[in-house]
Amino acid sequence: MKRLGLISIGQSTDGDFVPVIRDIVGTDVRLDVRGALDGLTDEDIAAMAPRPGEHPVVTELSDGRSVRVSKPMLVPHLNRIMREMLESGTTLGCLMCTGSFEGLEAPEGFALLQGRQIIDHAVLAVCPPGAKLGVLVPLAEQEALSGGKYRDMGYDVVCGHGNPYGDMKELAENARVFRGCFAVVMHCMGYGREHRRVVAEASGALMLEANAVMGRMAGELLV
Repeated sequence: MKRLGLISIGQSTDGDFVPVIRDIVGTDVRLDVRGALDGLTDEDIAAMAPRPGEHPVVTELSDGRSVRVSKPMLVPHLNRIMREMLESGTTLGCLMCTGSFEGLEAPEGFALLQGRQIIDHAVLAVCPPGAKLGVLVPLAEQEALSGGKYRDMGYDVVCGHGNPYGDMKELAENARVFRGCFAVVMHCMGYGREHRRVVAEASGALMLEANAVMGRMAGELLV
């Protein structure tokens, strides 16, 4: 059976991005789902909170709570997961986060698709230079960095935020800022089909859902 590794920066669950990936790759693929925070206590996770000045990431725990964690402190856990996946026979993995991580070390024989690279190149493929691009991120404090990245890529950027593990009504209200955009990039793997529907209805724009784009790329590589 084909195998695909899905690496979460939170705790592994059957929700979040898993149903989207399953719909795309089909039932003849074994999904090896693991989370960087699996097995950690609340105290362990609290100790991984972002330091002052760090760009935070938000993720979900297995009990449905959302937490903010430090990207540098996740890296050793992500590297360990890749080694464990390879040892168990999984040779293709997806890092289900659109953040950038310094120090990732995929072992020899293991191919890693990184969320940020996948979604950024999808934006370049879809959106013409200078287009008005909506950038949806989970936290208000993430808008400056993510928006700045796409401005540097040559786009007229409109930023908005909405916690993927929060209130849909709030997301719908916030998404109105994207009206008139050529496309909206949902810059977090926590956004799913319902988030896509809500933002599309509020904006009327083309939608780039990060986890779906990742799933379709992975599906092309499975052998």
